[in-house]
Amino acid sequence: MRAHHPSALAAAGSAAVTLVVLTASAAAAGAQVEGNRAPTPRPAVTSTASATAAFRPADPRLAVPAGLVAGVRHPDIWWTIGTASGRPMLFALDARGRTRASYTFPAVTGARLNAITIVKNGSGEPGLFVGDLDQGRAGSLTLHRVAEPAALASGALQVKSFRLKYPDGGHLGGALLADPAESRVYIITKDPTAAGVFALPGVLGPQQNALTRLRTLTFPVRGGEFARDGRVILKTPRDVRVLGGIREKVTQVVRTAVKMGGSAFAVAPDGRRVVIADPGTRPMFRVVDLPAVTGTASAGGAPSAGSTPVADQSPVSLPSDSGPPGGLIGTGALAGLVLLGVVSGVLYLRGRRRHG
Repeated sequence: MRAHHPSALAAAGSAAVTLVVLTASAAAAGAQVEGNRAPTPRPAVTSTASATAAFRPADPRLAVPAGLVAGVRHPDIWWTIGTASGRPMLFALDARGRTRASYTFPAVTGARLNAITIVKNGSGEPGLFVGDLDQGRAGSLTLHRVAEPAALASGALQVKSFRLKYPDGGHLGGALLADPAESRVYIITKDPTAAGVFALPGVLGPQQNALTRLRTLTFPVRGGEFARDGRVILKTPRDVRVLGGIREKVTQVVRTAVKMGGSAFAVAPDGRRVVIADPGTRPMFRVVDLPAVTGTASAGGAPSAGSTPVADQSPVSLPSDSGPPGGLIGTGALAGLVLLGVVSGVLYLRGRRRHG
């Protein structure tokens, strides 16, 4: 077999290596350009929706209702918070705003409750979380959990309380909401122009529970709740915004003539409507229809709430959809050149051993 001259083999190997290096550099440069090219964002769809008067609670204890959420055991019931003799109470309202039952919190003393949400625990039992989100301005706050009553019969509720602490100082709260799929509770802060999203631990203990900052929204929030399909519906001082999920972007902005200053806001069980209370005493509750859902919300694209939170940024950065650096053709060419360099190097070493 004819042996290749060492100098020729060395030149071939050197040329192949040089070609690989140059091509890799070019591919890297191309990948950098491609990586810097931000994908065109899809703008949120803005629409206008009219509001329909639904009910005005006649119960005098609900002169200033705080918070609103649809029941799980009782999907035709709205749970809200009122006050009697200076103490907070839980009320079950029907579709006409009539009080079907009322409950006291004997273990909750000296507290003003202004937020409510509902979520199932690990055993599948639905429970209501209530709390004073303004308490968080001191850096920590307490949420109370009560089992959703199985029967609509007035009485006293057993309360389990959990102490929470913000990781970065004090915050006022703008919304308390719960993911029905993950059984995870979130607090969104109340700030003039933005809002921080904080996640409660998946398991709450008797000690102080640390909140985790999930992301920052670039608009203020004054109420919110999950829809059963995973969408997040938020009320701002001017409109209602729909996110594909707690980590996803705004997909719809709904403008309405309803005044947004009230403290009660909820999403209907079917996810097609929201209920907004007027500001002031004895408010009218109004229904606003949401636009039809286009596509599946949060269809496996967003990480679950139990995974590692993303950094505090807005919008949340997601992996690029552009594929391998340089595209499939560029990647294939680069791989071929690397293989050529390896083969040439092997031939060079064999030639040296034969002539050494």
